[in-house]
Amino acid sequence: MDKNRLWIICSVLVMALVVAGGWFLGVQPQLAAIADAESQTASVQQTNDTYAQALAKLKKDSEDLPALKAKLASLAASVPEGSDIPAFIDQLNALYTASNVVCVDQAFSDAVAYSPVAPPAAAPASTPAPTSGATPAPTPTPAATAAGVPPVVSSLITATNFAARPVSVTVRGQYGDILNFVSGLQSGARLFLVTSFSTVPAADTAAPAGTLDAKVSGYVFSLTPEGQDGGAPATPGTSTDAPAQASK
Repeated sequence: MDKNRLWIICSVLVMALVVAGGWFLGVQPQLAAIADAESQTASVQQTNDTYAQALAKLKKDSEDLPALKAKLASLAASVPEGSDIPAFIDQLNALYTASNVVCVDQAFSDAVAYSPVAPPAAAPASTPAPTSGATPAPTPTPAATAAGVPPVVSSLITATNFAARPVSVTVRGQYGDILNFVSGLQSGARLFLVTSFSTVPAADTAAPAGTLDAKVSGYVFSLTPEGQDGGAPATPGTSTDAPAQASK
């Protein structure tokens, strides 16, 4: 082998070593750094997208905030914290005037602890016992009566944080005006559950013809502040008749 060929071979080997060294020492680390940067960029972009979605939801919620506050205020007036009887009396006075009836009497009893009632269990189906002898002709089976809607029960409402106060109101007026009063009582700002309603001719002989005295009994409800007694528990022999549920 002559010197020229040997020189060429050595030169090729040196160039190959230079190229390989440049790749491993220069290019490959840069490519790895670029790949790592792209991975971090994708991760940051994903995080930004998540935050952008959360921000959009917060912006939408902030737009609904006035409506939510108004709904909260309505619910707080419907079932206030504490008895808040003075505000309810103001509501009654305004309703007397608006309905064109006269208040004869109104009474507020002590609050009683709210006691939810569990829905009644379905009666088990009875199976007739077989009898000996000839098989009787089959008779049509009556369709089962559909069960009523079960009461709504929430574990958040207990006797310690919810109370019902019996209220009785007697008003005097024409029958249509009395019905308007009862309707306003049920749809007013304060939640009121009517449990009884009765009418008799007005005791006042000087009243116009057709005037009636109507007695409306029911319950108003309130939240009991933590650490306070929610009301006297109903005991056997009393006539508290605390309702199992109420809806407005």
